[in-house]
Amino acid sequence: MQMTMTVQRNFVCACIGDLHGWLLQERSGTVGKILNAFDTTINIRTKEDELLVITLGKVRSPANLNVTASNTIDGFKGIIREDEKAFIQDENRDKQPSATLLVGDANIAIGDCNRFRNYFSSLDPDAIQTFASNSYGIFSELESLGQANKFGCLLNPDMTTRGLFAGFIDQLISDCTIKDQQEFDSRISKGLKHLCGVGPGFTPAGDDFIAGYLAMRNSLGNAMKLGDAIIPGNDFSVLTTWTSFKLIEYSARNLLDDQAQHMINSIAHNNLEAYIESVRLISKRGHTSGLDFATGVTVVLFTIADRVFKTSVLPSLVYTLET
Repeated sequence: MQMTMTVQRNFVCACIGDLHGWLLQERSGTVGKILNAFDTTINIRTKEDELLVITLGKVRSPANLNVTASNTIDGFKGIIREDEKAFIQDENRDKQPSATLLVGDANIAIGDCNRFRNYFSSLDPDAIQTFASNSYGIFSELESLGQANKFGCLLNPDMTTRGLFAGFIDQLISDCTIKDQQEFDSRISKGLKHLCGVGPGFTPAGDDFIAGYLAMRNSLGNAMKLGDAIIPGNDFSVLTTWTSFKLIEYSARNLLDDQAQHMINSIAHNNLEAYIESVRLISKRGHTSGLDFATGVTVVLFTIADRVFKTSVLPSLVYTLET
């Protein structure tokens, strides 16, 4: 019988997200279990019940471990098996400043790497009104991107997402008359829950919209006096996959990748052009995930404009959808 040779592939950590900085001090033991394995990405559920994303991509995030390949061009293809354990091996920690993360047949050297943590700028008080006054152009850009091979997103729905966006906006317009912020937040949470787990993609379109909505809403919470952050709980987690829920949770906690962080900071800086460029860039992510995230962020801007500055942006969106 011919034996199958196992080929070890070596990788080096280039950047580690702040959420997983503990790995740099870990000496040995189990890190977690592999949930999903793709050619360029591995999702791990850690022993801390957090999501660790090992990726060959360049986008940095508090949840990511960005790696480069030192002896392969094939990435993780064929060497990672779901449900396997990931381990830290560190036999000579006192002699060298690095350890090895063992994931399937991948050996990842971690130690002397960059650390990514979020930084959010203070909001320019005039920014919300600036974006509200340019709402038609912003929403037209989103719609245009939605029609460009993004079938299934909330702005170009398929049978799973049809009517979701219009229904949410209709309810939002009605709820905007509620003066009590806690009651309004409760209504918003209920509306977002109807979107959870709905739509195509590894992370459903509805989940990506929720992630964008909560990221923007909570990042502006203090500046706009919106009260406590809205952090989704078990009532959301039971509606979607564990991985997708963790991404929603991280967005709500403002643990965002660098592209999403740049998008939100462009609003804080009152830079409309930079925001549009961020929308275009992030919309390239996944099948619909980036665009739905950007749509959620944008809807929060318009919601705050209508509630705080008494504009009528949301009703104009409904008119645009109907024409």
